[in-house]
Amino acid sequence: MTDKIPSFKEEIDNIHVPFDKLDAIISKTIHENHQRGKKSLRMKMVYSLSSVAVASILFVSSATVSPAMANIVSKIPIIGAVFSESGDPGLEKVHEQGLTNLIGDTKNTGGTSITLDEVFYDGTRFTIGFSIISENIIEKSYLSSGPEIKINGQAFSNASTYSETKISPTHRTGIINIDSLDDLPESFTLGVNFTSVDGKQWDYSTPVSMKTEVEYLTINHSQTVEDINLTVSDLEISAAGLRFNFNADTEKINYLTNGYLDFKVIDDKGNELISHSGGSQIQNVDGKEELTGSLLIDPITDNAKTLTVIPYINFHQGGTSVEVDLKGNETKTNIQPFNETDIEFKSFTVTLP
Repeated sequence: MTDKIPSFKEEIDNIHVPFDKLDAIISKTIHENHQRGKKSLRMKMVYSLSSVAVASILFVSSATVSPAMANIVSKIPIIGAVFSESGDPGLEKVHEQGLTNLIGDTKNTGGTSITLDEVFYDGTRFTIGFSIISENIIEKSYLSSGPEIKINGQAFSNASTYSETKISPTHRTGIINIDSLDDLPESFTLGVNFTSVDGKQWDYSTPVSMKTEVEYLTINHSQTVEDINLTVSDLEISAAGLRFNFNADTEKINYLTNGYLDFKVIDDKGNELISHSGGSQIQNVDGKEELTGSLLIDPITDNAKTLTVIPYINFHQGGTSVEVDLKGNETKTNIQPFNETDIEFKSFTVTLP
């Protein structure tokens, strides 16, 4: 195989790419490919490029060079693909506008590579994208309940949601939404630790700074339905989405605890803006159950002038809840159905700035 390397390198050198680091990347690729052949290892190759543009040029150029080159290029992940292909309008929009932090940090442990792909943080949302490529089939629960998040080296226990998308049996992408943004500084060092069910670990660290392109709109709409007092205080507007902040209270203890407050939002063009996750907390104060939280909604279209908002509460139908402590230990609890009728509040209108 060694006698083929010089001619292969000449093919690469003939590609006219205006990035002076490309030769070093390709040379490293050839060396790793050569070493893998000596050891007869069937390892998936994952490469991180410092620019999406580089990857795009390589894909165009690969049609004019050898099949070996095309095979290597086909395994290069495009940085930012997790957000841009997520199906989430907010993430797609901030990626297109260049508001995200492109990271592309890849680490391989035991034949499985995880790439910390992209991060976005502003007043409306804090989202982390990653991808997994493995030699073997990736099971659905391979990363257990998700990664451990640290802020400036300290464990971060605020509410978050985690989801994966299956691209192929050996390739998955994942998105982590930090639903509660309380107590987060404007700039910090983000730590992300992944642990697989068989004990493998991948650790990442990257600086993160808040994007400031956020508008704030005071709403202060209040209404009472079924002894539940609801106030929607304000709205945060950014390219990433709409974050409604609210609070609710009732004298019915263990009532709000068994329901989920959500909003149906329709713009003046008739488009329904889909609701995503949000963070909330419930506490008992002076004989009342109080709920405080926020909800993330899809971003508005450019021409939208008003929003019609319909709050509602769905009570759970039973199931299983899973709580995860800071060490990753899971506690599962069976939940009995809550036999109450779902509640819909009256709609109200928000005029956008």
